[in-house]
Amino acid sequence: MKEDIFILIESHRLELTYVEEIIANYFISKKAPLNIDKLAQTLAVSKASITRFCKKIGLDNYKELMFLYNLSLDKKEKPSISSAVTAIYHALATRSDNAYSEVEVDKLCALIKDHNIIHFFGKGFNSYTGADFSFKFSRFGKYVRVISEEKSILMSAEFAREGEMILVASLRGIDSNLLEAMTITKEKNIPIALITSNPNSDLIKQADITLISAGLTHEESIGNISPQIPILIQLDILYERYLHLFSDSVKKWIKSEEILHKNKK
Repeated sequence: MKEDIFILIESHRLELTYVEEIIANYFISKKAPLNIDKLAQTLAVSKASITRFCKKIGLDNYKELMFLYNLSLDKKEKPSISSAVTAIYHALATRSDNAYSEVEVDKLCALIKDHNIIHFFGKGFNSYTGADFSFKFSRFGKYVRVISEEKSILMSAEFAREGEMILVASLRGIDSNLLEAMTITKEKNIPIALITSNPNSDLIKQADITLISAGLTHEESIGNISPQIPILIQLDILYERYLHLFSDSVKKWIKSEEILHKNKK
């Protein structure tokens, strides 16, 4: 939706430099349209920085930015609560799409296919996503243990065995307890997958496969949006890709389950 400049800016928020953030905030605040010279003077930034900002959000030049800005102002003079929340969801979806790696998703799908016992480590709101993962993949005969308490995570890491795998969900990617648990399982050559929004997380070093989710801006993280949404988006992508890659085996498993239940009646 390139015609909505506010969604477009928010979808690139995490890619912006400090100076570009200043420029972005001017437009997100819906302030008066200015020509490039006046805007540079008002914000105490260079015209080159404004041009780079335009390129960063996928536009050709400042003229295109102003056209879309004026268009969006006309449409967004009285935004509803619903449209504001929807805009955030759209921005998260766009950032998720930008971070999508089919190679890594396919690797994780293959790993899940080859392992019937999956330990899902997630603390706080990350644990809620484990219930969603369990619901989805238990349909295909996967036994998913969702573990959210620190001692239980370490215990599960200690007792994990060959033929099992670990899936870790940590949006911030900063957690010494999870790092210790992943180190324990890595030493036993048990495969580990990680979903995080932090590309610089120390947890990545211990993971065999990493999916980078969209991150939350400061405004989004203070309560405007449920913090588990970025992880849930990744799990939805993973689930859809799994169905696409292994549709035949999925159908066979579902059919065998139906026959089994029919025979029990």
